[in-house]
Amino acid sequence: MNIYDYIDDYGIYSFKEKKFNDVDAAIFSFIVYANLKYIIKNKDMKISEAGTISSTLYKKIDNNIVAVRQGNELISYIRDVKRYKDCILTKFELNESPNIQFSAISIEYAKNKVFVSFEGTNELFSGWKENLLLSYKFPTKSQVLAVSYLNRNYTFSKKKIILGGHSKGGNLAQIAGMYANYLVRNKIEYIYSMDGPGLLKHQFNSKRYKSIQKKYKHIIPDYSIVGLFFNNSNNYVVKAKVRNIFSHSIFYWEISKNYNFIKTDLSTYSKDLQKGINTWLAKYDNDDKKEFIDNLTYILQQAKVNSILDLKTNKDKVINLIKEYNAITPTTKKVLIEFIKIVIACYESATIKDIKDKIKEILKF
Repeated sequence: MNIYDYIDDYGIYSFKEKKFNDVDAAIFSFIVYANLKYIIKNKDMKISEAGTISSTLYKKIDNNIVAVRQGNELISYIRDVKRYKDCILTKFELNESPNIQFSAISIEYAKNKVFVSFEGTNELFSGWKENLLLSYKFPTKSQVLAVSYLNRNYTFSKKKIILGGHSKGGNLAQIAGMYANYLVRNKIEYIYSMDGPGLLKHQFNSKRYKSIQKKYKHIIPDYSIVGLFFNNSNNYVVKAKVRNIFSHSIFYWEISKNYNFIKTDLSTYSKDLQKGINTWLAKYDNDDKKEFIDNLTYILQQAKVNSILDLKTNKDKVINLIKEYNAITPTTKKVLIEFIKIVIACYESATIKDIKDKIKEILKF
């Protein structure tokens, strides 16, 4: 059973009849990917209305990137479902300046109950760049905005709060829960990270993290990649239908007949990858990482590589550009090439045809 099967079966129950659960958290964590700036704009509305608008906007062709397309499809799909249709989307916030990709939405799903969803990254390298910044920089601009969002909207609210997000959005939910003011933290019931990157060591070992640890759940697929970056705990490993980077998508996570994610163990592949990533990160100081990220962005722009699929098909071109680029040091060249190999390793269990087929399936070509 997948997310859509769950919606079909479990959607007949209201939140009064069947309480909020982990699968609902995954659904709400993904809704924020929908193109809400064109759907709800600056007003509050029920999911029924937002889903209707989305299905009208993208009735024939949806030219958005994969994550946004999936978000649009999801919100359209649940617009008439009893469990979700009367949930209210409110307090939408979006910041799309060149150096920031931040969005958040609050979903009022029951009386005095709200789920705050933070948008994550997608398959584009702009999103990967933000994840890599987490390796040395705190706070990032998106993290500051996430904390501010909670404080501005919920300091004097009486609502109980659940935080969540997918990918980078999971990290934002975690940070927001740790650093919001005391009045807000007191209202937080749970914090969900759906395969999101973790924390720097000093954050992970801090009193702030310990204060929210019991409320925190990190749900990752058995072939996780993004969710293994940096330091995390409370890992809840779930079975995914695919054995490659596409397991990052919640739509491949398997659900039991009891309407819970199917628990399993982390794959050997992911364990080895986690060890490789952590070893690679530990080799270099913050200045090296900053230089690496700046130069990686430049190299990928020159190679016209925008996504991970582009990287796999143009790997040799990218590596040659790195070798020929005289503005960077031999150490940075080595760092860049090592990173490219790690990213490519994420795809080793999937051929180019597999990847293209999965993308076609997602985009419904």
